[in-house]
Amino acid sequence: MVRRRILLWMGLGVLFTMFLLCGNAMAKVTYSIQTGDTLSAIAAKHGVTLNALKAANHLQGNRIRAHQTLIIPLKKKEVTIKSKSTSPLQEEYYAVKKGDTLSGIARKTDVTVAMLRELNQIRGNALKIGQKLALVKKPGSADSGDALLPEQAMKAIQTESEETDGEALGQEETLAEIEKQKSDSAALLGKWNSPDEQKLLVKVAMGFLGAPYRMGGFSVTGIDCSGFVKKIYQFFNIDLPRTAFEQSRVGMRVSRQELAEGDLLFFNTRKDVGHVGIYIGNNKFVHACSRKKGVRVDNLNTPYYDRRFIRAVRLKGNDSDI
Repeated sequence: MVRRRILLWMGLGVLFTMFLLCGNAMAKVTYSIQTGDTLSAIAAKHGVTLNALKAANHLQGNRIRAHQTLIIPLKKKEVTIKSKSTSPLQEEYYAVKKGDTLSGIARKTDVTVAMLRELNQIRGNALKIGQKLALVKKPGSADSGDALLPEQAMKAIQTESEETDGEALGQEETLAEIEKQKSDSAALLGKWNSPDEQKLLVKVAMGFLGAPYRMGGFSVTGIDCSGFVKKIYQFFNIDLPRTAFEQSRVGMRVSRQELAEGDLLFFNTRKDVGHVGIYIGNNKFVHACSRKKGVRVDNLNTPYYDRRFIRAVRLKGNDSDI
């Protein structure tokens, strides 16, 4: 009798251990980082958000190394999404409720803010109670293409930091947003006279293309990255500090999805904030690159710069920012 009980408890222990191992295997998979990979690209590839990927691996920033093994919480996320999509109406539309914001709706529906704006032609942040927001791109729509389910829309590359949403419908959120807008406006160093002035800044910056790089330089005969940015903005009545680190501490922070011509882009190169360039549109920026390359244009999605991007700063605003 005693022996039978021991065997019974041993059997239950084995079954319990197997259950735990299977549960963990279903909740996550692993991925070995390849040369050229970025966190955002890995998240998009596996259909998880950048923040979820960071949380699963206890990562604070975006820096990764080749052959590092990441935990991908894929299965758990898929189960969550399926449970949210049981109703056909929920898959296609979301009805705005009191207190909703675009970022809040994005989290609830697993559709990015950028996708919500695109599907519903939303330019600002204002929402109306009862407004129905499309979550799926319908076949045969003006921009054609297959319908995008929330799972697929979720695969869009996420930014390093959460996008800050604008006008909230709830009274408390509205007041908080107004205070934030005041704070952001105060952080700006000036206001563009017109959209043409932003384009003029881009033309002036492009006029330096080919100028040689020189550490500590401040003219077309030789200039470094922060000197280049300081020189360009001097033409537009903004006197910036001399180093990239100091320049990153002024102005208004903006998300990567909201970049506008003239915004400053900062990168983690040899130091925490070791490099800066000027955004010129179409995901490109102009900068004093290096001694070999001088002042040139590069794409922000290039793996080298994508991995090292830290933040974006706006120095001058327009009517929508102030």
